Amino acid sequence: MIVPLSVCIMNVDLKNLVELQQLDDTIRSLEAEIQSLPRKIAAIESQLTEHIASVEADKKKVAENQKSRRKREGDITALREKISKHKDQMLEVKTNEQYRALQHEIDFHEAAIRKIEDEILTEMIESESLERQLRSSEKNLAEERARADVEIRAARSLLSEQIYSGYERIYAARKGRAVAAVSNGACESCHVRLRPQAFNEVQTNEQILYCESCGCILVYVAPPVAQ
Repeated sequence: MIVPLSVCIMNVDLKNLVELQQLDDTIRSLEAEIQSLPRKIAAIESQLTEHIASVEADKKKVAENQKSRRKREGDITALREKISKHKDQMLEVKTNEQYRALQHEIDFHEAAIRKIEDEILTEMIESESLERQLRSSEKNLAEERARADVEIRAARSLLSEQIYSGYERIYAARKGRAVAAVSNGACESCHVRLRPQAFNEVQTNEQILYCESCGCILVYVAPPVAQ
């Protein structure tokens, strides 16, 4: 159970630890999304994974657009070479029929060139749009990363070195879970019930207490009020 930030917490350090756990939960969720959904836009809480996927997709589109344009430009070069060859042949023909046949080939290739040039123009316009979109995606991604870094640094700066070190140690030992909610008298991380005295103490949220079973930092979450 993720501890909601709306929970009333009297102890300042405990409140900061809860906020830090929330940030770490978000980062861990983002990392999991990035690993499992590469190049795919994922709608998640902080939007960071969506931005990363969007940037990758935009880069791929730009590269494909440029590759397609290079191919079409190569096709035009080949057609122009054929036209030049046919024009040289026209100087050597003996009959009107041969001349008309070559002229027909030239007209056919010139029409193909015009069609390809129109397609290239369309792709150039699309490329400009894609590049603008890519720059925007990269800017958004950089802003999201900067915002996350600022929030993490701010959360850590509010904690003493001793408390933060303890949080990091538990976070690593419990694989990403340092703060656990207490609900219905039990730790939500290990599901072990607290001793009555420990449960009474944790309900105040006035001090940093640890689960005697799993070692997580405990935060009391009151059950919802029945309607």
